[in-house]
Amino acid sequence: MAEPRSKKTAPIPYRFGAAPALLALLLGTQPGCTREFFREWANQDVSEAVFEKSRDPRWRLDTFSIEPPAMSRFADPYDPDFPPAPPDDHATAAMSPVPQSPDNQLMIPAEGTGYIEMLERWQQERESLPKPPKRGNGANPAQPNGPEGVGQPAAPPGPSQTPSPFLPGTGAPPGAGATTPPQASTWKLDQKAGAESRKTTPILLADARTVGAKKVIPPPRPASSFATANAEQPKRSQDGAVRKTAQQAVDADNSVRGVSPGDSQKKPTGQPDSNLTPVSPVPLDPNPNERDMADPNLARPGQMTPEGPKGAFTQEQAAELSGVLVPSIPDLNEAAAAGLPSNSNPYKVTMQQAFTLALINSRAYQSQLEGVYSTALAVTLQRFQFQPQFYAGLSPQTAPLAGFAGAITPNRFNYQTRFSPGGQVSALQISEVAGVGKLLNSGGQLALGFANQVVFNLVGKNPIQPSVQSSLPISFVQPFLRGGGRAVILEALTQAERNLVYQVRLFAKFRQEFIVAVLMGSTVQSLGTTFGGTAFSTGSNSDPTTGFIPVAFNLAQVSIDRRNVAYFEQLVNLYTQLIDGEASGLTQLQVDQARSNLVRARQTLVQDTLTYRFSLDQFKQQLGLPPDLPLICDLSLVQPFVDVWDSIDDWQRDPKRDLKDLPTLVGKVPQLEDVVIDGRSMLGLYKGSTTYSEEEELEDVLQAGVRTALEYRLDVMNQRAQLYDAWRQIRVQANSLKGILNVGVTNQVLTPPTSTNPFGFFSQATQFSLVLNAELPLIRLAERNNFRGAIVSYERQRRNLQNIEDSLKVQLRQDIRQMQVAAITYEIAKQSLELNIRLKDQAFEQIIAPPQGGTGQGLAQSANAATQTTNLINFQQSLIQAEGTLQNVWQNFQLARLSLYRDIGTLPYDEWEAFSELFPAEYRGPSLGTGTSDTRSARAPAAEAAAAVAR
Repeated sequence: MAEPRSKKTAPIPYRFGAAPALLALLLGTQPGCTREFFREWANQDVSEAVFEKSRDPRWRLDTFSIEPPAMSRFADPYDPDFPPAPPDDHATAAMSPVPQSPDNQLMIPAEGTGYIEMLERWQQERESLPKPPKRGNGANPAQPNGPEGVGQPAAPPGPSQTPSPFLPGTGAPPGAGATTPPQASTWKLDQKAGAESRKTTPILLADARTVGAKKVIPPPRPASSFATANAEQPKRSQDGAVRKTAQQAVDADNSVRGVSPGDSQKKPTGQPDSNLTPVSPVPLDPNPNERDMADPNLARPGQMTPEGPKGAFTQEQAAELSGVLVPSIPDLNEAAAAGLPSNSNPYKVTMQQAFTLALINSRAYQSQLEGVYSTALAVTLQRFQFQPQFYAGLSPQTAPLAGFAGAITPNRFNYQTRFSPGGQVSALQISEVAGVGKLLNSGGQLALGFANQVVFNLVGKNPIQPSVQSSLPISFVQPFLRGGGRAVILEALTQAERNLVYQVRLFAKFRQEFIVAVLMGSTVQSLGTTFGGTAFSTGSNSDPTTGFIPVAFNLAQVSIDRRNVAYFEQLVNLYTQLIDGEASGLTQLQVDQARSNLVRARQTLVQDTLTYRFSLDQFKQQLGLPPDLPLICDLSLVQPFVDVWDSIDDWQRDPKRDLKDLPTLVGKVPQLEDVVIDGRSMLGLYKGSTTYSEEEELEDVLQAGVRTALEYRLDVMNQRAQLYDAWRQIRVQANSLKGILNVGVTNQVLTPPTSTNPFGFFSQATQFSLVLNAELPLIRLAERNNFRGAIVSYERQRRNLQNIEDSLKVQLRQDIRQMQVAAITYEIAKQSLELNIRLKDQAFEQIIAPPQGGTGQGLAQSANAATQTTNLINFQQSLIQAEGTLQNVWQNFQLARLSLYRDIGTLPYDEWEAFSELFPAEYRGPSLGTGTSDTRSARAPAAEAAAAVAR
């Protein structure tokens, strides 16, 4: 009686023993994990790989993330795992299938506006700062005794007296922690001087977040908000000469200005010649109506009586009249120069603020970060190949690299009628497998697993009673010839790991190039090639590379052109008044010569204005900002040159000027910074020289630069490592030439056929197999070609490394020479500027006070006036050209200096460390803090604090 009871009760748990496992598999494997889980998983693995490869202080990364900064233009406020659909092109959507129906679709592409909030904060900070003294042309009245009487302009910041910040071997390597970048005090309105003031360090913009940031991104600022409150009323000019010219139509003697008393039939000077074609208005023309822009305190020819013999002016009168040729023009309207309404209030950014915007919004920078991320993803995949890989499911399809441990039977339901081949069948087969596989470093493949098969025969005697079969398979396969060994198996992982090192190094080199590109807009020469001019050696950049400094100096050139136009307008007016003088010797020919140069000066002004506006739009695009954003660059970097030009103009207005004061005036232009490499000064060879021929130590300086570059250049390090990669491929390809000898062992333990217990394994129910695969290396033509190609690639890589090292030597030698030539040219340009000032000053005095003669005096005066007019015009053009050349040479020297640091490899890869050391006078502490809008020299707040402590 006990036996039937056991038949009814005992098999029940075994019959349905696989049901819980089956239910768990069905519920657990189908939905899978969330998108966020896989995204965060990838971020974690990539971060570990990147930080592992960036431990070297020469290219160290303190933080790494490809998430855009919250204040960037390409910041996405939506869920990255479920972003809303962007707007689609209607025509394309109408002509193609629509397989997806998005729940949410944007009307316009998503675009962050946090950068506008940053610009607004900077604008408010700038407006709250004390207004600097007016430094417009002619704002300071001229005083006697030369330049000492002129309103002294602010002295430009001189070069740093400290050794070169990028000298190899000085201090700890960049990023090592022992070297702290020089800090600048952050100037605040409410900051107290003394010991309470603290120095701050740069912060990483990738993790920077504003305190108390708004939860909702504000909409873009409308264009109408940039107009001032009194936009309807144009601002009156503060220049006395402009107001006087606009309000007065006659001189003090009640005669029309430019017409002698009693000669009312002559054409007034302020009106254009009827024989000439009227000129259209010129943008930024300082004197569109040809008004007299001279200082009203200076005398005019119509108000002076010649005191010299025979109606000629004396030398003193000629010196006084020459001051009339130096017009006092209004300050440059930077908004109008940028093509904006003249009464608008655009955003103005300093060089540090522009650099901050570039770090946050640069698309090229973000692409480089994503390039490192993509390379690290390949590393995570290769590492996963050598990790234990688990699998489970109902007839799974994705096998581990070592393969499944046993056979995978399908899950199916079979039904056949009685008269079908094989008879009547109605069976349900369910198979579950689980296991783990691992690839060994030697190439061996180890797999362990569990397999269970449950079959219900629905046409049998007991359809509820299933047949259960389980197994515990274990298999191991080891290749001994082809496909075996660490050299072959670990090659893919080794190459992926080394590629990540290369990419991290290239990213550090990109950061060096990015610094120079944003500040100077330079291009990079590709080593080992005959072509160059790319923005970055790593590529992946579609934005222009203009640079902040070239844009600022383009605007400075526009200012010089305005002064040139105003000068020729003044010269035309003055010649028109002097043409009636009997002793002047001037004719209508000289007046027309002056008018012709005035037309050319206006044409140059229009062209340079267009160049500035185009470069400004390109610079906005380089920063990642829209070109129509009302933004201009601050001119504090150019102000030292402007102060020198203003002091020269003030000197020319002084009737008691002395030519001996010119060297002092010209000497106030910014000085050039020296570069020291391996203890050798790059400019010391020519210091104090007038012939610049002392070059005995030049080759030693060049060799020092080359040695340093071969040690510090990150791309050269990559090329050396890639030569070793090519050498490894020879052995890898040689392995494929061998025969095949694989040994496989399989052993599995089964459950008895009569048992319904899926876990009732029986030691006597085992299976063992040994599999041997062997093949002679007879068909190896493709492998032979690959092997020979690997040898050729290795030899080619050897030559390529030689070419790259030679190209680097050529590039470094040229960089050093260009910087030295720029320094020499800068000194020559200063001498040329001084000579052109002297020549221009003396040429006009010769016109006003010509030499006395005997017979043929009138003809001699006319010839002398014609000659001196040509000289005066040429000297004025040379003077304007010398001023522009001096600015351009200083800009070229800065480009050569930064390019040398970049090409030699000693430029700090940390952006703010490099910025604070390259331009310490422009650094104002953390860019997201206060004080960055202060355009004064970085020494000014420190000097004020020291003075307050002294008081």
